[in-house]
Amino acid sequence: MSDTAVGESTAADRDLALAARAIRGDPGAFGQLYQRHADGVFSYVTFRVRDTALAEDLTHDVWLTALDHIGELRSPAHFRTWLLRIAHHRVLNHWRSEASQPLSADRLPTGIDDDSLQTIAVEDESLTTVAERLDAAGVLAATGRLTDLQQQVIALRFVAGLSLAETATAMDRSVNAVKNLQHHALAALRRHMDATAGDA
Repeated sequence: MSDTAVGESTAADRDLALAARAIRGDPGAFGQLYQRHADGVFSYVTFRVRDTALAEDLTHDVWLTALDHIGELRSPAHFRTWLLRIAHHRVLNHWRSEASQPLSADRLPTGIDDDSLQTIAVEDESLTTVAERLDAAGVLAATGRLTDLQQQVIALRFVAGLSLAETATAMDRSVNAVKNLQHHALAALRRHMDATAGDA
């Protein structure tokens, strides 16, 4: 087993133990989960709304909701997916309440850097790492041209780091639907990168 796999296993085991304690009402365990996942939730929300101040408010709401409902989480092993599902729905509810669609990338969030976008590569599909061909600003600008559902998949898969199955759960869609959305989103990003390279 590689060092990366061991590290991921250890992190998952730690989350499992903390989530189990938090479900039983241990506030210290919930606090540790917050410390472990706060940056990831904020990055995901910031990517979706493209506004740092708004992302801070929405992220605060996500954690309050998680705290209020942690006792309802049936499987401690699925804490991260459950948390990102809350974040996903909080962002959707924001756009619905604003009777608006997500902004085009005319201003870039400050909570995301190149490292957040280094590994856009997927099962059954080869794609040169986006960050090797465009900087983070270019990737964010390109994602602003995707459909809202495609942006959701990119954010959950590559910013939040969820698996295909976890993303499907968060979005209330089938794995095949997520694969299809992901395929079209990455193809659109590739077309944008090719066009950008041709303009250079």
